[in-house]
Amino acid sequence: MSDNLTDLVVGISTRNCAETIAGVMEKVDQGLTRFFPGKRGLIVVADGFSTDGTRDIADAVATRAERLVVTEEGELGKGSAIRTIFSVARARNAEAVALVDGDLTSIRPDWIERLIAPVVDGRDLVVPYYLRHRYDGVITNQIAYPLTNVLFGLGVRQPIGGEYGLSRRLIDLLLEHPLFPAEFGIDIFITLVAGAEGMNLVEAVLGVKEHESTKQYADPEELLVPMFYQVVGTLFRLIKHYRDYVKRIKEIRRVERLGDLPDINPSPLSVDKARVYAQFHAKYDELVRGKAAFLAELVPELDQVYALPLDEFSFPLDLWVRAVYLAINAFARSEDLRILDALRVLWQGRFLGLVRETEGMTDEEAEAYIQGQCAVFSRYRSMVDITA
Repeated sequence: MSDNLTDLVVGISTRNCAETIAGVMEKVDQGLTRFFPGKRGLIVVADGFSTDGTRDIADAVATRAERLVVTEEGELGKGSAIRTIFSVARARNAEAVALVDGDLTSIRPDWIERLIAPVVDGRDLVVPYYLRHRYDGVITNQIAYPLTNVLFGLGVRQPIGGEYGLSRRLIDLLLEHPLFPAEFGIDIFITLVAGAEGMNLVEAVLGVKEHESTKQYADPEELLVPMFYQVVGTLFRLIKHYRDYVKRIKEIRRVERLGDLPDINPSPLSVDKARVYAQFHAKYDELVRGKAAFLAELVPELDQVYALPLDEFSFPLDLWVRAVYLAINAFARSEDLRILDALRVLWQGRFLGLVRETEGMTDEEAEAYIQGQCAVFSRYRSMVDITA
């Protein structure tokens, strides 16, 4: 390191990103040098023990900005990589930090400007606004997005988007927070802590987001099920931690959105409906039937869903919402992971229902439908009952 002072840090979290890390670093470097020529920039690659040569490739990328390639500290997971980046930024006394994922294929240099400039101008958190296919972001669409809006009153569309801009003030707060997660829960943690702690949030339009892990979304068992436990577990813990704040929320407050949406459509994603249906049935028998006491009042309706053949399959939104709120209450009492076991099975069933409901819609109609789910979450909001 040339000295111990840096104005801007861009952190890239990686794990087995050999195919994409060089391109991401090059776009980040272009963004820093093009849009912030008077600032001292540092690119930090925090690697999660990659086995495909990611670190060696990152070490070999030539950048005009200073770069630092390190192995994440602590328990394996994205959250540990982010904590490592934050610690470097704080040690360097950076005024602003941007975070981007190492597997991005759609990143552009102007993303760095859009994530950092609002922080330089005094904002605390910049969350991304993307155009995403209706079947991308299925944890976002079915649970993270509506609960962020309805329970925390934050009108943001992508609360676990992966790309962020953060102020030094927010980073200090996050590093000292007792619920800082080691794994994928880090994104929802950043968004909800910033909102609940009164930080100044904005959305930045980044256009279309595409990344390598999207290829695994068509089979939820591959990547999304482990992510579900980490994201939803963190989300539910934050709801309990901020229960007094949640109780005071009366409406969804608008968050300013910076930038204009491009006239472009995201790449389509396909879903193997038969496979998801089979997984739902198998896991329902294993993890839900007779094993989820917190769902007792919903059993007749859930069993009716289970009995439907694929060509008639439907998982009503209001049934899903009630199950989510019952799970929040139960998890607040015990944090028994069997609660998440049952909920993730229902989440897969609801995902299949969503696919069947929206497959004939235009992109605009599907997006309107997904956003419209917040109204149903609001209708049943009084079901949330968390006491100390």
